[in-house]
Amino acid sequence: MRLFEINNELVVLATDDKNTTLEDPKTKVKTIIPKDPNKPGMIRKDPAGKNLVLDKSTSGEVDNTIKPGQKVQVKQNNAPQ
Repeated sequence: MRLFEINNELVVLATDDKNTTLEDPKTKVKTIIPKDPNKPGMIRKDPAGKNLVLDKSTSGEVDNTIKPGQKVQVKQNNAPQ
């Protein structure tokens, strides 16, 4: 299963200095996003500053204010048809 095939909203299960673990509440599929700024996958607040957004194609740092239980929207980039 690929990230674009799962729900558009994931829940933060855990976060530490190296990774953030997300889970699809519907399918229970877990996704680990590295906090390494050189690897793709960046979680940050949206431009309005309200919601967290996962951009899986952009490299960068993961927001350090993320806490377990928060919801993260998945930004859809070029999902195959």
